[in-house]
Amino acid sequence: MKIPFTNIDISRRNGGNKLIGKLLWPFSYNKGLLPDSNFANYLKAYTGWVYTASSKNATAVASTPIRVYAGKPNTNPLKNYKFKAISREKEADIRNRPSLLNLPQVKQAVEIVEILEHPMLQLFRHVNSYMNQFSLFEITDLYQELCGNAYWYILKDKLGIPRELWVIPPASFQIIPDPIDFIKGYVYGLGLQQQFFEEGEIVHFKMPSPTNVYYGQSPLSAVTSSYNISRNINRYENFIFQNMGRLEGAFETDNELSTYEFERLKQEIDQTFRGTENVGKSPLLEKGVKYKSYGATPKDLSFLRGRPYVKEEILNAYGQSLGLWDKDSTRANATVANENFMRDAIRPRLIRTEEKINEKLSPQYDENLFVAFDNPVPIDPEFRLKQVESHLKSGYSNINMEREEDNKDPVPWGDKPILNKNMVPLGEGEGPENEDNDGWVPSVPDEEGLKRILSGGIEGISNHLGELIIQRLQNHGR
Repeated sequence: MKIPFTNIDISRRNGGNKLIGKLLWPFSYNKGLLPDSNFANYLKAYTGWVYTASSKNATAVASTPIRVYAGKPNTNPLKNYKFKAISREKEADIRNRPSLLNLPQVKQAVEIVEILEHPMLQLFRHVNSYMNQFSLFEITDLYQELCGNAYWYILKDKLGIPRELWVIPPASFQIIPDPIDFIKGYVYGLGLQQQFFEEGEIVHFKMPSPTNVYYGQSPLSAVTSSYNISRNINRYENFIFQNMGRLEGAFETDNELSTYEFERLKQEIDQTFRGTENVGKSPLLEKGVKYKSYGATPKDLSFLRGRPYVKEEILNAYGQSLGLWDKDSTRANATVANENFMRDAIRPRLIRTEEKINEKLSPQYDENLFVAFDNPVPIDPEFRLKQVESHLKSGYSNINMEREEDNKDPVPWGDKPILNKNMVPLGEGEGPENEDNDGWVPSVPDEEGLKRILSGGIEGISNHLGELIIQRLQNHGR
C-alpha cells in the first residue's frame, strides 16, 4: 500500500525503524535530496586562508600511513597473505583504540598481525589510472574541509572484488533518502544528465552536522562571515591600488571650467595617475589648479586592522592555532602547537576515515581484515630520550626492545639488559649463592668474635678489616 501522490510503500514499515520515515517530509523521499548549503560556492572559496588551512589539514591526513591488519581468530598461520607480527605496544594501541576495539575481528582475535601484501593495499597504491594513494586521501579530506562531504565510488570486477576507487565531486552529488532503509542510493549530475548509484557502491565520508542527518557540515560553513570579510578586505585593498576604492585626494580650482576643459582635465588625470603603474608620479598642474590630499579615515584603518582577527577565526575553525604560523615562534612553542594540531584536529579526521573504510570497504575482502592509521601525534624527542634512559637503567627493557619501539633494526648485543651490579632482588643479596665471580666469600664472625672485635675499639675493627683484605688478596693469589 502506497501513500497517495508518493512512492512510499507503507507496507514495508512493518518491523522497520519508525523514526526514519519521520526525518523528512513524505515528498522528500525517493528522490535527490538537496543539501542545506551550496557546495559549488564552497569549492570556489578555496582561496586565501581557507586554502591555507584546508590544504594543511588535507596534506597532514594524506601523509599519515594507513595499514591493513588481520585479526586471527585462532593460532593457525595465515596462508593467503604475507604478514608480520606487530609489537605488544602496537597491539595494545589497536585493542584500546575506541574506533577499533569493538570490531569483531579485533575483539575476537587471539592475535593481530599486519598484512604486507593484499589487494586492498594494491587498491590504495593504484587507486585508478589517474590517482595514487596520497592524492586519494588528500582530495577526500579536502572535500570534507570545504563541503563537509566526500564520496568514493567503488568499481568492482566481475567477481565483485573492488578494483578501482573514484572520488566524486560533492557539488553535483545528491543522496536519495529512503523512508525504510534510510538511504536508497545516490544520484550524480544535473537535469537529464544524471547517474544513479546503489547505496553499496558509494562510501560516504562526512563531518558531523547537528542540522542534517544526511549531509555533513564543513568548518568553512561555520566561518562564512569571516571568509566574506576577508574577501572584501582583499577587494578593498585591490581597489585602492587601482585608485577606485577611496579618494586619495582631489584637484581643485577657483576658476570656472567649461565642459570641454573639465573633460580634458579629467582624462589627463586618469591617464597620468590612475592604476598601479602610475604610483609615485608627480603632477604637473595648470595655472589655478591645486591638489588636496585626503588621508585615511579611522574607519578605513579599523577595517584593514580586522584582517588578523579574520585569519585567526578561520584557522581556529580548522583546528589550527596561530602558533603554527608564527614565524617568530620558539622551537618549544612550535613543537607544542604542532602536537596539539595533530592530536586535536588530524587524529579525529583519521578516526572518522578509518571507521568508514572498515564499515564499507574492508568487509568486501575478508571479515577478519581492518585498516588503521598510524598515530599522527609526534613523540617529544627529549621525553623519549629520558624514557629510554630510564627503561634501560631500571632493567625495564633491553636495547633491542627500545630499538623496536623506534622502528629500528636489532643489534647483536642488544638482547641483554643493562643493569647496575648493585641491583638485585630483595632478600637475594646474602649467602653463598651470591658470591663474587672468583668464588670468594668473606668470613662472617660469630657472636663471640663480633664482641671481641668491637671490644677492641677502633684498633679491633681496623685489625679485622685488615684480615679481610689479606684473605681477599690471598684468594687472588697475590
